[in-house]
Amino acid sequence: MIVPVHVSYRELEEICEADRDGYAICDDYEGEIEISADEVEFDYVDLEDIVDEYTEDIIEILLKDHKKELERALVKLMTHR
Repeated sequence: MIVPVHVSYRELEEICEADRDGYAICDDYEGEIEISADEVEFDYVDLEDIVDEYTEDIIEILLKDHKKELERALVKLMTHR
């Protein structure tokens, strides 16, 4: 799963300091970042994991809100076997 994250320089300055060689040493960032579902990019493996975990909920939503599309997809699948 890929999620774009932006952390402001100000927040980084608060948790980081330079060591004597000039490298940044930072504590863990523990802020909260709010994102919407549209901002998340799932790869195929992520989608498989989500479907495996939420199969019943997904079927319920498909039957409730997308019944015609589901029926068309099932007919198409069955006729191409």
